[in-house]
Amino acid sequence: MLNTASRLLIVAICLGLSASIASGAPQIGDKAPAVKIAKWMTNTPPAVPGGKDSDKHVYLVEFWATRCGPCKRSIPHLAELHNRYLKDGLIVIGVTNEGPAEVEKFFKNNAKNKTMQMPYFVGCDDNMATSNAWTKDLEGIPHAFVVDKTGTVLWQGNPLGDTPAMDAAIERTLSGKYGVQHAKEAEGVSKKYRELIEQLQQSYASGDKDAQFKILDQMNILRPNEIQPYLVRRHLLVENQQRDKIGPWDIRMESAAQDSAIRLMEIVGFMLSQEPENRNAELLHRCAVRACSLTKDADEDALSMLASAQCELGMIDAAIATQKKALALTTGDDAERCKRVLAYYETAKKIATSPGAAAAAASR
Repeated sequence: MLNTASRLLIVAICLGLSASIASGAPQIGDKAPAVKIAKWMTNTPPAVPGGKDSDKHVYLVEFWATRCGPCKRSIPHLAELHNRYLKDGLIVIGVTNEGPAEVEKFFKNNAKNKTMQMPYFVGCDDNMATSNAWTKDLEGIPHAFVVDKTGTVLWQGNPLGDTPAMDAAIERTLSGKYGVQHAKEAEGVSKKYRELIEQLQQSYASGDKDAQFKILDQMNILRPNEIQPYLVRRHLLVENQQRDKIGPWDIRMESAAQDSAIRLMEIVGFMLSQEPENRNAELLHRCAVRACSLTKDADEDALSMLASAQCELGMIDAAIATQKKALALTTGDDAERCKRVLAYYETAKKIATSPGAAAAAASR
């Protein structure tokens, strides 16, 4: 029977891909709809799909919202793509159906947070005209589209759930060596992956453990850097008492995630959710530290995760110092939450270092 932890992992995989299978959104090979913006909140782009000079550019059009947690996680990478490829003709556009006041508030609240800076072209939708044309039937955001110089959609999906495929589509489209046929072949891989997810769910329901491992093998082959299948397999190794295989698997999983702060943070979150007997303390610490290193200590989520890991590992002073760094990057409700977490760590330190703590522990 599928237990709660395994069920949550499978749900997470499905959520990562659910937005990529909506039938109402523009599909690969379709002409991109118009982009109608009521107000550009950053700079006005030199062109938009279907507009004047649109044939001179490749586009990444992402739909997001200020209150969407995953959307915030995609911002640093979109900024990186903008900075890297703007000179090559890429125009990154972020579209929200929120009003200018809400976006301005978001900018103000995140003025100190380097990872939330949006140097690309951010605009507020014009009475839902753009969202209705691009995102019909989508189950969630963020969701992005890669559009070539002819105005043809060559990729669409969750920019967090399928970042490698999105990046590859952008790079190959900019090179002029990527067309509809190539895009459909890549989409075939995504379709196969979704089919494997369904098969994995069925194998859980039936209790076929051999099938579960075989399906996960196929998922790893199709998408070797996708972390969720690694986490599911690790959970299964624990569940099936195959503990001798966990160490080597942790090494492989860490290797797959080492260049992605987001994937490393997924591992940290997973480890913290496990019972202590099933954690790998060294892996937990290494992944948390590297995530902060990759984000140059400028991501409040990565810092907060590292602080949580440090506290878990008994590094209370380090946890306090790290949480203070996270707090310095936050404002508003997030700042209040960070303050409460910091207060917890400081209280934990007082308890641990109180004169009676050692005596109480020894008397038990």
